[in-house]
Order: sequence, then C-alpha cells, then structure tokens
Amino acid sequence: MTTATDTVAPTGGREERRRHANEEAVRRIVTSEPVLVDVRPAGEVLPGMTPRTILTSGAPMDWAAYTGGQRNAVIGAVLFEGLAATAEEADARLASGDIRLAPCHDHGAVGSVSGVCSASMPVLVVRDQANGTTGHCRMNEGIARESLTFGVCNDAVLRQMAHVRDVIAPTLAEAVRSVGGIPLKPIIRRALNMGDDLHSRNIAASLIFRARIQEALLAARGVIDDRRALGLSVFLTESDYFFLHLSMAAGKAAADAASGIPGSSVVTAMTVSEKEFALRLSGTGPRWFRHPLPPITSLPIKLFDGFTPDDLAFMGGESTITETIGLGGMAAAAAMPLQDYAAGSPEGMVEQTDRMYRITLAEHPVYRIPFLRFRGTPTGIDARLVADTGIPPVVHMGASHRDGGHIGAGLFLPPLDPFRAALDALHTLDDTADTADTADTADIPENPEDRA
Repeated sequence: MTTATDTVAPTGGREERRRHANEEAVRRIVTSEPVLVDVRPAGEVLPGMTPRTILTSGAPMDWAAYTGGQRNAVIGAVLFEGLAATAEEADARLASGDIRLAPCHDHGAVGSVSGVCSASMPVLVVRDQANGTTGHCRMNEGIARESLTFGVCNDAVLRQMAHVRDVIAPTLAEAVRSVGGIPLKPIIRRALNMGDDLHSRNIAASLIFRARIQEALLAARGVIDDRRALGLSVFLTESDYFFLHLSMAAGKAAADAASGIPGSSVVTAMTVSEKEFALRLSGTGPRWFRHPLPPITSLPIKLFDGFTPDDLAFMGGESTITETIGLGGMAAAAAMPLQDYAAGSPEGMVEQTDRMYRITLAEHPVYRIPFLRFRGTPTGIDARLVADTGIPPVVHMGASHRDGGHIGAGLFLPPLDPFRAALDALHTLDDTADTADTADTADIPENPEDRA
C-alpha cells in the first residue's frame, strides 16, 4: 500500500495529473485506519516539542496579535507549566520569544478551540495503521463549561487540568495499552448511525468508547485499582465531547497522509485563530492561505439561555479537521439532533449535506448516512470545486464567550478567498513543473532510430 511519503508520478497533461493526484489524496483519506495507541505527555511524543513551547490553534501569528480568549489560554498554559509566576511575567516571556508559540499543525497535532497544548499536557496518540501517519490532540478537560480550551484560566480550571494530567490520563493510557490500542473507525461508523456528526455532536461515539474502556478496565482489575478505574469511568460518562478529540486526532492522521501530493487540490487542513481562517492544500504542502474572519454575528449561531450575540467572540479551533475527512458539517444529514444549532430543520440538514457533495470528490465507503439510504459522507474537499461553485465547506462549530467559556453552537462558513489563493499557488507550481518537464525533454538527445 502507498504510504504518506510516496508521491504520485506525473503522467499525461496537467488535468490528468491533477485527477490522479486528487484520487490518491482521497484514497489515503478514506482508507485511513485510525487506532488510539496511547496517551502521553505532549513533550514525549510531539515532534519538535520542547518544555518552553506552547502550541495553539491557527496559522502562526505574532504574540502581540492575540488579544482575547486565545491569549488568555496561552498565558494559562504558561502558568500551568510553571514557566512564569504571573500573567504579566508570562506575557513578557512570550513577547521576548523566550517561550515559543507555535501552531499545533506544525507539530503533528490539532487543538480544540483555543488549541493550547504544552509539554506536560496529555495528548491522545492516534496511529493511522494504513498510511503510517500519527495524529495527536490534547485530552478533553471534562464537563465544566469553563476550561482552558475555551479561554478561561482560574484556580478551578488549573486544578482540573492537573487532575486530568496526573490521574485520568495515566489510567486511560494503561487501559488503552492493555488491549493493544482501540480502533476508532468502527466507533465513528456506528456513531454516525446514532445521530453524531463527530464534530459538534459526539454523544454516541463517547458512549461507545466508554464501553470499550470499561471492558479494558474490567480485564485489568488488579493492575488498575478500582478507585482509579471508577474515576476514569465517571469522567468519561460526564464528558459528552470526549470523543471529539479522538476524531480530531484521527482526522489529523488521515489528512497528513493525504498531504504533499504534487498537483493535488484537496484541502488537508482548515484552521481558525481568533483573527484568521487559514487552509492548506495537499499540493502546496505546509504553506498557509489566510484571510480575516467574518464578523461572528453574521454567522448562524444559537446561544445557550442567558447569552446574547454581544457575548460572542472567535477563539480559534482546529476541529475543522473533521470536515476535511468527511465528518462534521459534511455529515449534517446524519446528525438530526443538531438541527436547532445548525440548519434549523431536518430538511435543512439534508440540504446542507447535499451541497457538500458538490465540492467534494468522493463518498466515504465506510462513513455513511442512514437517512440518505446509507450514502457515503461527502469526502475530499476540492479547492477548485469550492472556487468554481462559490460553495464553502460548512463547518459545525462551538460558540465561545468573549471572556471565555462555551455558550452555544452554530455554523461557520469559511471565506472563499483562501481557496482561490491556494489554487493560484498550485497553478504556479504546476507551471514550474511544466517548465521543468519541457526543459528536461529538450535535453534528451534525439534517437536516430526515431527518424527511421
């Protein structure tokens, strides 16, 4: 089987090369076999991670550009690691570069909402057994609406994070290793049949995963004591969004497998900071194509009781990786319980998924939608189709309070300009490749036998 490091040999004309490249990118996404193999501190498993590195959602920005909840979360991560005693000291060290701020995507990871991840924080390690890539995502913090993920840093948040790091994560790691890893693809498939989209709704997937972990805990009695086992079981029961971080890590592994294929216009990453939307294409590698975010009040969002649109603010997020592999907004028609927070009606959810088939290259052979007679979810976002149709990928998203906290959910419609800019860059690379091919051909000596 082709691995993520293989490339597609250019044959035929440009359109033929593009078709082959995109077929290969989509093949790697749909054949991905994600398996949760471990839970480890980020500093032990993320490539390039150091004790003085803080990861966050979005394409890279200067520290001074962060002004809201994402900034609060980064400072909270510095305090959590003991790299500063006060918020003011953390700010100064980040501004000087003594503490390095970097994108999650550049370190083999994705981050939920603010995306903060530091060296001692536990990350879920998901291995794509088919393609040989690995994706990581920091563990969910638990049930509390206030969390570092949503830009809140206080004593209660830091205590909960320490509990997850010191108690919950090591117990989960032991359970996962005791059964040799937990395949995630079957869980995702079943959860889609039970009303999840694997982005804004993960209730079914989290319950299925919890049942698998409880089996492991029962098998490991005597190795994992009952008190720790009960604590992990209660944590998973209360954490409806726990599986989101697993689907994100699975998405990262699959999307990275599809990255770096010359000529491919398949989207391999979409990300949001508190200021920008950005994306990557397979054929343009690690380069980001960015655009300012639309006014958040222009988006269709439903808030929890007691909040108003004035409370809203962007805080970042990379759970959009789920849309890149055919989940989230792509699977709206599978997630009717989300209709109040998304399209507003069952018919709207079906229409949303129908539109996504117009900008994708394949239907997922495993992830299927019962209401659509088990049609595969729209998979493989093609930037060219987005640009040609004017239809952006629809993203299911959580809503953040401007002062931190989770206050609702809705739809995010990415701006079209980054898709067009990415295509322009891809065409430039195509032109360069064509020129090189012509030059190579001109250098080939003529074979006298060809004139015979």
